[in-house]
Parts: sequence; structure tokens; C-alpha cells
Amino acid sequence: MHPITTPTRLIVTLLLSCMIWLPTLAQSTTQVSDTPPVARVYILSGQSNMVGSGQAKELAAAWQQPIDGAFIYKQGKYATVEAGTAGRFGPEIGLAHYLRNNQPGRPNIYLIKFALSGQPLDAGWTKPSANGGGWVGPEPGPNRTTFYPGTSTNDPNIGLHYKRLYAHVTKAMQQLKDDGYRPELQGIIWMQGEADAKHEVSAGRYDKSLALLKQRLEDDFAGGNNVPFVFGQVLPYEPALDRFTHRDLIRERMAQADGRSGDDRAIANVWMVPTEGMELLKDTVHYSTKGLLAMGQAFGLEMLKAHRFAEESDPASKQ
Repeated sequence: MHPITTPTRLIVTLLLSCMIWLPTLAQSTTQVSDTPPVARVYILSGQSNMVGSGQAKELAAAWQQPIDGAFIYKQGKYATVEAGTAGRFGPEIGLAHYLRNNQPGRPNIYLIKFALSGQPLDAGWTKPSANGGGWVGPEPGPNRTTFYPGTSTNDPNIGLHYKRLYAHVTKAMQQLKDDGYRPELQGIIWMQGEADAKHEVSAGRYDKSLALLKQRLEDDFAGGNNVPFVFGQVLPYEPALDRFTHRDLIRERMAQADGRSGDDRAIANVWMVPTEGMELLKDTVHYSTKGLLAMGQAFGLEMLKAHRFAEESDPASKQ
């Protein structure tokens, strides 16, 4: 029997080391691949100006192109955000452009939109009359046609519109899970308030309605975590139409609700977008194609401000 030479002994030692180390490497690789990638989700909701009156045919060609890395939930699946196929659109086109082009690392984004024209947030509203319903408040009641989110998941007075919003977002989140992602709510964009401007009570407590809506959406879709809430200040045109009897009051409450206002009504991590200067249609209530693009981009700007503020306040929050 020939003695094992030093070079041979070295090779054998290395092979034995690899036999011990390779299973560990395989196990580590399996563990990493079992972690689903994060899908950065934004909820968009509100009434007619979130539905939008934007017309794709009025856009320049560059704005009609698909937005790479931006997806929106429609008809049970996610599709690339694209104004050219939307026909009519809201602020989501400008928002998607801004978020994709200005976020560090340009992560993919997933939009979940649910909006209903002419509908209120305050618990005191319901049918039968159109464009905001009839005032029956101020105390909450069951089966009312409103976005009122209730005070808990089991609240019997949750508005019918919030129930529809909840069902829509739940399905959209589940679809992301089925597609192999781990959805994480990054922010809420809200464009609503014209309906609530028609009564003194709903206008006067709009800041409280916003605070409750933010809290309930966080409870339902963010595990109770605090997420940025960006909203637009409604009815910039003066004089307001007669039906908006408390236009000035609701605009005041909106400005006070902004977390930067310094007012006692300020809500942490709530960011208001002023809408003065955004082009309106002739009805002076709804925004034109150009106005909606500007609105969406302004929403994106405020959302990124909120993200940067969170990162500076808590570096561990960086994704």
C-alpha cells in the first residue's frame, strides 16, 4: 500500500470539508427562497374625483404608454398601469408615474383602487337621494350608504361602501399572495369630501372622520401599523355651488387635519394636498385630464415626503 502523499492528503481533506459544508449551503439557499418578495401596496379611494374624469385621448403619446413596474388591480388580476387602455381615469396615472420615477431603487408598486361617485364618509349620511344621500345623523346607524368604517371590525354600523372597499382590498391582497408576494401597505390616498360639505355636522367633524378612516384601514390592512395617509383638499373653486353649503368649513377642517398644521386637530402622518391651480372642468367641481395628472403627481410627492420622514425618524423602517 502506497502512503498518501501530502498533496493527495490535502485534496482529500478539502473534499471532506465540502461534503460537510454543501448541505448547509443548500439548506440556507432553500430558506432564503421560501421568503416571498414584498409587494408595495397603495390603497386609492374616495368619490368622483378619485374615480376620475380624465380622458386618455387627451393625453400626449408619452402619457399613454404602459408604466413599467406599476400595476393596478382590475377584474380579479393585476395589470400594468396604462392610461391608453383605461379610457377614463383618475389620479392614479400621475401617481404611478411619480412614484415609479422618483422612489430610490424604483421598486415596483401595486395600486388597489375603489371609488364611488357622490358618496359620503360621515356616518350620518345615507340614501335615498342621489349625490351624497340624505342626512339622517348625527349618530351612526346600520346599513347606511357611506364610507364610515365603524369603530371596530365588529361594529354593526360600518357603512355599506366601506364594506365594499374592504372586500375589494381583501381580494386584491389575496391575489398578491396567490401570485407569490407578501403584500405590505405603504400608503393610503384619499380624494373625497364634496358630499360631506353639504351638512354642517359632517363638514365640522371631517377631521375626526379622516382620523377614524386612517386607523381602521391600518387595522384592517396594515396590522395596526401607522402608514402615510395623503388626501386632497376639495372644492378649490370660488364661489362654490349652492349645494356645497359648508364648503369653507370642510376645507378648514381638512387643512387643520394635516399633520404639519400645528393645530389641535392635526393627525400624525396625514398629508394634505392643496388643489388650487389644478385645472377643473366647466362644472368647477371635477378635474380635467390635465388637473388629474397634476393631482396624481402631487399625491406622489407628498407620499414620498411621508416615506422620507419615516426613514429619517426611524432608520429601521427602510424597506
